Amino acid sequence: MKNVIFKNQIEGVNVEFSTKAQLGRPVDPNSARQKRLASAPGKRTGRPVNPNSERQKRLKEMEARKKANGGTVKRGRPTNPNSARQKAIAERQALIDAGVVIKRGRPVGSGKKVEDAKVEKSK
Repeated sequence: MKNVIFKNQIEGVNVEFSTKAQLGRPVDPNSARQKRLASAPGKRTGRPVNPNSERQKRLKEMEARKKANGGTVKRGRPTNPNSARQKAIAERQALIDAGVVIKRGRPVGSGKKVEDAKVEKSK
């Protein structure tokens, strides 16, 4: 099996190996990149993070707010509890909590098909 041969090639290099099917271009265990990755395990590769960027500042502020508020950060526009919509939502929830069944959708018998059927029956 190809994966077994591949695994034997990289045993001395300390590269993580998955037993899943190896897709894409095969890895050369003797390449400079593989040697560099093996020599610094746990080191992050890729683009470095700029700690003074606007995004990093925003993330730090959000983390500070999260700690101050007990792990939650409110985002977006706050709700106005006195608005007509919030009052209607509260009234609807009160009815549901009281056990009232709220019917949804078009009432039965109010559609055009019913009116057409009445007209056809009378003819």
